[in-house]
Amino acid sequence: MTTSGSQTEAYADTNQTVIAQVTPRTVTQSDQIARYFTDDLKNFVRETNINLVEELDIPSEHNLSSSEAIEMLYEDLAHMLREGIITGIHLLLSEPQRDPNSGAFPLRYHAMYVVNSNTRTPQRSLSSSSVQQRGGSLALPTNVWLDARFALLIDWNPSANERRRLVRRPEYCFDWVPKQAKYDATTLIRYREGTMTVNSATVVERRELRSPGF
Repeated sequence: MTTSGSQTEAYADTNQTVIAQVTPRTVTQSDQIARYFTDDLKNFVRETNINLVEELDIPSEHNLSSSEAIEMLYEDLAHMLREGIITGIHLLLSEPQRDPNSGAFPLRYHAMYVVNSNTRTPQRSLSSSSVQQRGGSLALPTNVWLDARFALLIDWNPSANERRRLVRRPEYCFDWVPKQAKYDATTLIRYREGTMTVNSATVVERRELRSPGF
């Protein structure tokens, strides 16, 4: 699946994960974009009751909570946004089995976060008053998560092919490597939108799409 001309791949962890050490810093546009997504992810996990630690293949001996895993994702996403490596983030819920004809997992739900390339100034320091969010939290269709397959995907910036190979531990909390899975979004319909703006300029567009069956 591709979005806005960027290559999209699923996230997968290796069998080891480092624990993030979060230190205070000036809040930048990249931080705000990453937080916009992870705030939604917290609500998504709470509503769907997905075991995020298990879904991210974090070894059980680390004994992490979903909240701690989300903070690790926040650190990595903010880092990649600052480096200009990614242009979008996706939350997917699909049917648990592949379609026998296409070999793809038919999607039930898709939350898409597209970073506006015209306003991509990741290192800009922000005041809280300059950032506005519209559209509220995610609004998942009733029971769309039941027996669903979860995936977190990112859009790689096509101009960052060499740098993306460096998105590994210890510079990041996770090793970001592709999983070999395809998703079919042909039946989805868009039903909600949201945005994050900085000084009235849209920096992230959020779109929610669902299967007509939900």
